[in-house]
Amino acid sequence: MHYKILLIEDNVEMAENISSILQLAKYDVTHAVNGKVGVDRAQKNPPDLILCDIMMPELDGYGVLHILNKDADTASIPFIFLTAKADKSDFRAGMNLGADDYITKPFDGVDLLKVVETRLKKHELMRTAFGNNPEDVSAFFSKTRELKDFHKLSENRPARGFKKKDLIFMEGQTPNDLYFIEKGQVKTYKVNYDGKELITGLHSEGDFLGFVPLLEDKPYNENAEVLEDTRVTIIPKTDFITLIYSSKDVARKFIKMLSNNLEEIENRLLDIAYQSVRQRVASALLKMGEKLAGSGKEGLITVARKDISNIVGTATESLNRTLADFKEEGLIEISGDGLRVLNRVKLEKLLHF
Repeated sequence: MHYKILLIEDNVEMAENISSILQLAKYDVTHAVNGKVGVDRAQKNPPDLILCDIMMPELDGYGVLHILNKDADTASIPFIFLTAKADKSDFRAGMNLGADDYITKPFDGVDLLKVVETRLKKHELMRTAFGNNPEDVSAFFSKTRELKDFHKLSENRPARGFKKKDLIFMEGQTPNDLYFIEKGQVKTYKVNYDGKELITGLHSEGDFLGFVPLLEDKPYNENAEVLEDTRVTIIPKTDFITLIYSSKDVARKFIKMLSNNLEEIENRLLDIAYQSVRQRVASALLKMGEKLAGSGKEGLITVARKDISNIVGTATESLNRTLADFKEEGLIEISGDGLRVLNRVKLEKLLHF
């Protein structure tokens, strides 16, 4: 694979020297003569790695990194500073901004190539191994051990089976692990002072549980209960925290998941505030049907009526009447095994009236 490297360096002689070394190693090098040009080229054609001088006119290296880190398309690109300064404050400032490494001028060509190769290898492992299925998750945490930074991580990654109504964790408990659902369904919920449940999320194959308390280092603020026989991979807290603090890619993955969770909760609150019961039930069924698509159940919704009513924010009796109406209208099918959406188009139209 031919990697693309963007070199941002205002010293022409230095840029030519670095470019020639990298090109001899078969890297595709693009040179930007200053920080502004470098940002523009990185955003228009994102490279695989960026080498950037710190001291430049108009826009220095810190400014370049700050701008690129705010852009989702460039934020995860490995970023290496080139500097003639060896002062520790410069190193600290760069690392606080999110730089991946430093090379201090003057440097040996072999040292340059080693740093570039290491950062590209690390980024490639992180990027390709991390997916939301059991094989990818296992490969991700295992492959990171090929990197020097992760050789002390725990080798044990147990899996555990849970039965229906088992609790994976409870509100108030101290988190020690990250949970990854290999198979099954789990609900997370809170209980108010009247004992009524508020379901905060439905989770199925490919979802992570409990990562927010681990990141915040706080007790669980909700319960996680199994809705059907479920198998969960247990990832030790030390593995997860080490990866979060060592890899921008992993951190961004979980930040994005957290953002999606918050957006979903906000949308549900808006639905409860402004939509009719009929619209809220239709929305819940559509979302649950999508969640179960590809799970081998052909969209069968096996969530208990009580749980669906807690998601919708209505009494179980009102939910049952609405489901009966939907069945008569041919929108859903109801059997002893659960519910199944028959007409997505008409259910979706209900959301706009």
